[in-house]
Amino acid sequence: MTRKLIAGVAVLTLWAGSALAQERKEANADMRGLTVQLGGGVEGYTNALASDINPGVAYGATLILKPTKVLGLEVGYSGAANNFDRDSVAASGTTSGPDIIRNGGQAVATVGLTAAPLQPYVLAGLGFSHYNVRGSAPGFQDDNVGNLPVGAGLRLYAGNFTADARINYNVLFDQEFAGRVPAADVSLPVGETFSKGGSYTGTLNFGATW
Repeated sequence: MTRKLIAGVAVLTLWAGSALAQERKEANADMRGLTVQLGGGVEGYTNALASDINPGVAYGATLILKPTKVLGLEVGYSGAANNFDRDSVAASGTTSGPDIIRNGGQAVATVGLTAAPLQPYVLAGLGFSHYNVRGSAPGFQDDNVGNLPVGAGLRLYAGNFTADARINYNVLFDQEFAGRVPAADVSLPVGETFSKGGSYTGTLNFGATW
């Protein structure tokens, strides 16, 4: 009986120590406030665009306001550089660097699935980009494109340091930068339509919180 009591006290002590350590970790993590992040990764395309445009480099900068440990509001710059798949796109002219350069911005809301320093989350928002098609490629031209980003990620808070890994899919509005894409098949009440060709972005981001 005494051994069982001692074992029970030991287990309870270990559990209490672990809980206390977790509380200290959460107390030291800066999960509220203003965060600035820089990051990079990969951006590619889906459906009809996937066969024409190769995955390329993505990069960006984000300003994040977190009024609570769970809710986040973001505004940021995002860009990408991609090349045509020369087996399917008859691009002509000589250009140094990528065939397509995208520059844009987006406003996103994030909702954490926990309030812990290692926090999975989901996101959704609205974005806008300018596509610069360099050189000459049949069916492609410069254009401005709206998009709806949706996705998920995992964010780590350690003191003032923040690390973030995320992936999101961008539902593109009907656009003209890729005339080779089939006609959109989803109509909206405001007269806009969604393109069958979308994009995806996966990034690693690092920053600090104040």
